[in-house]
Amino acid sequence: MKRIYIDTNIYIDYFDGRSDGLRPLGDFAYELLRRTFQCEFLIMISPLVLEELKFNTYKNKAIKLIDELKEKNKVISAIETREDRQKAKFIVKQRKTGFNDTLHAVIASRMGADYLVTRNIMHFSKLNDLIDVCYPEGL
Repeated sequence: MKRIYIDTNIYIDYFDGRSDGLRPLGDFAYELLRRTFQCEFLIMISPLVLEELKFNTYKNKAIKLIDELKEKNKVISAIETREDRQKAKFIVKQRKTGFNDTLHAVIASRMGADYLVTRNIMHFSKLNDLIDVCYPEGL
């Protein structure tokens, strides 16, 4: 079973049924979660994802979804360490990347995720040595 770390934007695609005008991004996110419930993936979720979802007013929806995933043993709660933050700060200075995206990549890598699933591939382009990054429809 592949272990995946899902970036915040994929959850928002799912919750809002978003589209980019050409593609049904919410459908791609739904399909990824459906496949997770069918034992294809194990999702890793970090406090950073939960914090970002809460900031974007999706706290209750996120808690409900995560509880459902936990009931089916489809989620691993990833912790965020002081070392993760220090490493992310160092990488940000060195590579000129965004802090939160870098921290997502650092946590996903340390936790042994096979993929970081995101809609913002370009944000992670300087971090591909840490973790393989893909779109939900790319899995």
